[in-house]
Amino acid sequence: MKSKLFLSILILVSSNVLSQSFCEEIKSVVTDSTSQYFYPLLLEKVKNNPEKIDEADCYYLYYGQVFQSNFRPLGSIGYQERMDLEIAMRNESYNKVIRLGKILLERNPVDLTSLLYTAMCIDKKKKYIDNEYIAQRYSNLLSAIFFTGDGKTKETAIKIVCMEDDYVLKGVLGLLGGKEQLMFDNNKSYSVWVKNDKKIYFEDVYCKKQYE
Repeated sequence: MKSKLFLSILILVSSNVLSQSFCEEIKSVVTDSTSQYFYPLLLEKVKNNPEKIDEADCYYLYYGQVFQSNFRPLGSIGYQERMDLEIAMRNESYNKVIRLGKILLERNPVDLTSLLYTAMCIDKKKKYIDNEYIAQRYSNLLSAIFFTGDGKTKETAIKIVCMEDDYVLKGVLGLLGGKEQLMFDNNKSYSVWVKNDKKIYFEDVYCKKQYE
């Protein structure tokens, strides 16, 4: 799945965009009205052509949200729908999870936790037709995030923009039950998850203020 994303990034490299820092590259792409990854165009694509959202789209939707006026580093935490979503998930109320998940995803189409819960419940509801291609978007978003690093060292840390996203990703990587350590180095913030002899690094990307 990474091949399409990698090809898209290589096209940008040819225009010297990626010679800039990670944050500068993202901002230059999602704020350029001539770019196919111009943020308003991506949001429109999610709404009107959800089946065509690929890994590269998810890459710029996810990291590009940092430069949007409604960006929330805590993700959907604090929304009433999110609290209700957690309760519905615990109660295995799959239809309610899907309904609430869609509300949250309308606000942020790459809210990782909402995508995970909604995709899981769609899978449980075998007769449910996923017209919004939520499960596909979740899979593509995972590929986009893991494209940024393997997480084995702080130099190759997996980049996240919402503080809660590492909880989902550590589960995907098989670190459920692991312990978290916080680390700061060279003006960068990391959350490090350790389980037995396995350690995964996540870099918290908060670059909006720096590049406004």
